[in-house]
Amino acid sequence: MFLEKEYLTVDGHKLGLIIEGTDRTNPVILFLHGGPGFPQYPMIKSFNLEWSQYATICYWDQRGAGMSYNAKTQGVLEMERYISDTIEVTKYLKKKFVQEKIYLFGHSWGSIIGSLTAYQFPEHYHAYIGSGQVGRMLESNRETHQFLLNTALAKRDNKAEEQIRSVTIDEDYYKNEAYGKLLSRYLIKYGGGMKRYNYSLLKGILEVFKCKQYSIKERINFPKGLFTTYQAVSEFMGKFDAVKATGQFDLPIYIIHGEYDYQTSFNEARRFFDSIEAPAKKLYKFTDCAHSPFVEKPADFLEILKNEILVN
Repeated sequence: MFLEKEYLTVDGHKLGLIIEGTDRTNPVILFLHGGPGFPQYPMIKSFNLEWSQYATICYWDQRGAGMSYNAKTQGVLEMERYISDTIEVTKYLKKKFVQEKIYLFGHSWGSIIGSLTAYQFPEHYHAYIGSGQVGRMLESNRETHQFLLNTALAKRDNKAEEQIRSVTIDEDYYKNEAYGKLLSRYLIKYGGGMKRYNYSLLKGILEVFKCKQYSIKERINFPKGLFTTYQAVSEFMGKFDAVKATGQFDLPIYIIHGEYDYQTSFNEARRFFDSIEAPAKKLYKFTDCAHSPFVEKPADFLEILKNEILVN
């Protein structure tokens, strides 16, 4: 078992990486976290996902987030830069582990970066894996709003019903503070958030602050990065449509999605999957899971990873 913390300097800015594995000849997976601006190494470790026995996993904190936060050097946070950073990290991993290609795994916000990177630069990757895969964010949030309302009605939660009905989802939904409060108050409570069961946002935040691999300064920088990243990319993310942004992929595509994911809806992930062309593609629907099926049902995910994805 090896665990290495490194910094890769790109355009004068340090990008933080945590690399974990058991065999340096194993396939390499570059994990793109969600948020935006929310590093997921602490969360994944807390759920004991043992995928590093099958592949070397690189957890990269994206520019402006966690280990990679530095307001003086990070520059403007925009999609072109996230993609170019992804390619630089990819090239570094290919050289470090002497591999012609690696795997790209995008979760939630990371699936936007991952989809676009895989679409534009397929030559670097064996395959793209998306979980919490983004389709159309506007339509996804309309589904989310309806899910919250339906659940409130089923639970006869009159107070929640009144609050949910008071909010309308339009093209500027991502600016709507009342809608943001609804998500914070009810999405996890109703089982459509990060996990279907047994998750709280506070727990996720505390995992970052308890992470031994992060310095004190990096822990302090975590909330700063979360805030500034969302400010920078919320409009791009809020208007994103993966179908319009992509099309013919020149590498295999695997989508692993939770049935009850209402951060990025299953229907929108399926629409994206159905619309694209690829040398091979497969959609895995994880029942009774929400936004993070790979940690909600780790045994099922690992079976797919080792027997269907990495073998190809």
